[in-house]
Amino acid sequence: MNFSGKWRYARASVIGLAHLNQQTECQDRLACRAIETKADGEVLIAAIADGAGSTTDGQTGAEIACEFFANQVEDFLKSSNASVSSLNEDFGKRWIEFFQARIAEIARENKKEMRDYASTLVAAVIGKTGAAFYQVGDGGAVYSADGKSESYRFAVEPNESEYVNMTEFLTDDAAADSLRFRFIESAIEDLILFSDGIFAVAVNYQTNQPHEPFLMPMIAPLRSGTAANNLNEKLEKFLASPKLNEKTDDDKTIILASRHA
Repeated sequence: MNFSGKWRYARASVIGLAHLNQQTECQDRLACRAIETKADGEVLIAAIADGAGSTTDGQTGAEIACEFFANQVEDFLKSSNASVSSLNEDFGKRWIEFFQARIAEIARENKKEMRDYASTLVAAVIGKTGAAFYQVGDGGAVYSADGKSESYRFAVEPNESEYVNMTEFLTDDAAADSLRFRFIESAIEDLILFSDGIFAVAVNYQTNQPHEPFLMPMIAPLRSGTAANNLNEKLEKFLASPKLNEKTDDDKTIILASRHA
C-alpha cells in the first residue's frame, strides 16, 4: 500500500435536463468531510442523497439526510472515541429511526406528510483499515482497496430494481429493512459515490461491475496527488455536458476521494 495518509476529494452536483424542463430544482444533495479521530486518525465521511422527484420537498429530505448522517457519524466517532469498526448495521438502522423522527417533526411543523421528504441515501465512512457502507435506494458506491487500483468494485451490489427505475426511500415504513450494509476490512484507497443519474453510465451492464473507462479518468487527478482546487468546477462542467446529457436526463451527483500517494 502506498498511502499519503490524507484524503483528497472533489465533488459536484448538477441539475438534470428533466428538472430543467419541469422548472424544478436539483433534487440531489451531498456531504463530504474528513475528520480527525483518536481511534482511526483521519476518517472520511461521504454521503449522497437523491430526493424523490415526485414529491414536494424531496430535495429538503435529501439535504437533511446527508448532513444528519455526516453529523451523527462524526459525533459518534468523536464523543465515544469509537473506531470505524464500531459502525455496524444496527447503527444504520438506529440512524434511520432518528432520521425518520426528525423528518416527522419537520413534516408536522409544515403540515405535510413524511413521504413529501422522500429521499435515498448512499454513504461511506472510511478509516485506516476498514470502511462501513450504508445504502437505502439507488445510487452507487465504488472502491479500490489494498493498493489494487486496477480493481474497482461495488461496495454494495446494485439491486435489480436499480435497473428498472424503482427504489426505496428513507421515509418508507420498511426503510430499516431495506438498508443494505457492508463492512469492508481492508485499507480503502479510492472511493467513488454517485447518484442514480450517473448509474446508467457508471455501470457495465454486461458484467454488473463499475464501468472503469468512465470512472477512472475522473478520479485520476486525485490519485496523482492533484489538489481539488478547480476539480470541482471541471466535474460540474463534465456532468452538465451535452455528451452526458444525451445518456441521462436526471440530476447527476458524484464524490471522488483518494489517499493514494
